[in-house]
Amino acid sequence: MRRARFYLTLLALTLLPQVVAAADLCRYLSDHDVRWLSFSVPGVLLLLNVPMAFEVLRRKRRVRLPRIVAALVQTTWTAFWLGSIFYLPVLLFWAIAGLVTDTGAMPEWLALAPFALAAYGTLFGARVLRKERVEVPVAGLPRGWWGARIVQLSDLHSGRHVTAQRLRGIARRAARLSPDLLVVTGDIVHNSHAFARQAAEAIATVKAPYGTYAILGNHDFWAGADAVEKALENEGIQVLRNRGLVLQRGGDDLWLCGVDDPWSGRFDLAAALRERPQGAATVLLSHQPNTWPVAQRAGVQLQLSGHTHGGQVAMLWLHRSLSLARFITPFVAGLYRAGTSFQAAEAAQPA
Repeated sequence: MRRARFYLTLLALTLLPQVVAAADLCRYLSDHDVRWLSFSVPGVLLLLNVPMAFEVLRRKRRVRLPRIVAALVQTTWTAFWLGSIFYLPVLLFWAIAGLVTDTGAMPEWLALAPFALAAYGTLFGARVLRKERVEVPVAGLPRGWWGARIVQLSDLHSGRHVTAQRLRGIARRAARLSPDLLVVTGDIVHNSHAFARQAAEAIATVKAPYGTYAILGNHDFWAGADAVEKALENEGIQVLRNRGLVLQRGGDDLWLCGVDDPWSGRFDLAAALRERPQGAATVLLSHQPNTWPVAQRAGVQLQLSGHTHGGQVAMLWLHRSLSLARFITPFVAGLYRAGTSFQAAEAAQPA
């Protein structure tokens, strides 16, 4: 039900700006002597919302489309949905301005700008992959783990849009960082567990002397958690589902643990910490950064999270807090500190 509510909320948020944009487009077409074309606008609007409606209604049955058709549908719908989100504040601003002064009709360029920006972000912006090096002075970290390098991958969203070739490219960049430990913090796949294998195969090419570990995100549970877990385990990637283990380096212990995504209803931090040695420095993998306050109280020194996609939608030249992710968490991206506890939320999305 969480999955359906999530997509239903997105549909509700975008409905108003879509209807207004459609009405404006009909008016524009009528004013430019192509009134006949305006009759197609409601039908196009309906078609563009079919993918979202399908996500709300479907359970396990899936519509199988040719790869190129599915990619085209997903790209078009994503650009349209993001454009609708961007158009909403523009619409509200123009309406408020109209109460103060006579603004007249919204300029065509301003109405088109949100959709053009969304199209650019969908087609090109999402392909920009950034890496950030962050030094975390973990309190109580045993000497054997000083200088250890953890490489974190998150929100790969393997699917028709994020292909095996792209995943291999991401893996090559991760391998060049020479990780001591590789972790993947959820959302391995986008909406089908059929794409878990290509993600697992790419991740497995990155060699880390102290192992590769993963947790599952909300999309993994929606797609089929057990199938995603099996694909990862088949490639030698350990999936930490409310459990942990001791890693040794230089004769010293580190407790690495992971939890299931809270949206799955299976989040259990107590189980993940149950066998932790007394006083052991702890690294927690949790897909959603909002679990950090609970982790702090449990004595976790470092939490690594994903989910926010570096802000979901953010302008790189503005402060990272100015993003859509602010609506779901105060921990948008980067390193956060509270006393002796740190959280690193993913800095930029790979897909």
